[in-house]
Amino acid sequence: MRKSLMIIFVFLLSISSVYAWTSYTHKWICDKIGLNDSDCAAADTPKVQSEHPDLNFKYHHCANDEYDCDARTHAEKYLMYSDSDSRGFAAHLFADSMVPVHWYSFDYDTCHKLFEDAVEEKLRNSENVKYSVFGSSIDLSSWNVTMTCPAKFGKEYKNVTVYADNLYMDMTAKYVADQMHISYTPTTVQSYDATPMIYVLFAFLIIIFTLFMYFGMKNKRNNVKRKK
Repeated sequence: MRKSLMIIFVFLLSISSVYAWTSYTHKWICDKIGLNDSDCAAADTPKVQSEHPDLNFKYHHCANDEYDCDARTHAEKYLMYSDSDSRGFAAHLFADSMVPVHWYSFDYDTCHKLFEDAVEEKLRNSENVKYSVFGSSIDLSSWNVTMTCPAKFGKEYKNVTVYADNLYMDMTAKYVADQMHISYTPTTVQSYDATPMIYVLFAFLIIIFTLFMYFGMKNKRNNVKRKK
């Protein structure tokens, strides 16, 4: 009975990890660079981490964004293997090294997770489209997330501001592609001039209003004639 409960608990943990922000972000990055033959989110699951101790959560961090931080050195180890699982692990760790909240010691619930959730929401809702309306620009691809949180430095806490935007995420994808020796083509933002559509809409509304007034007046005259 106790063993069965433990299996269920690990299974539930695996589900929650798979659908966390980290998983979505890693899939987004790997889709963007064309790494479709590897599961770039698997390194976050307890089952995979139990089979590969080098994928323990503590190795997903990159203290002070250093060149030889844990995430990057462990990614390099997995990059030496050519199988799809190892390539997925390497891409995951390289991407984690570029997450701003992985550079400092933040509280997970009050900062770390909130930042990651906010970035995930932006990634889900943004589009690579920009509209021009009467000379003004509406860019659906542009977004940013900024948070200031206390980070632990030894025994002290200092406020640190972390930031990410659409350009930074594109840079992150390029970094992972470069480290994985993958040719990367940045996604271009499609630009459209919506002004003609606005004119057409205004013209349509004017026509509808004119017809409404015309038939309204016509019905009114007909009703007057009937009364006479």
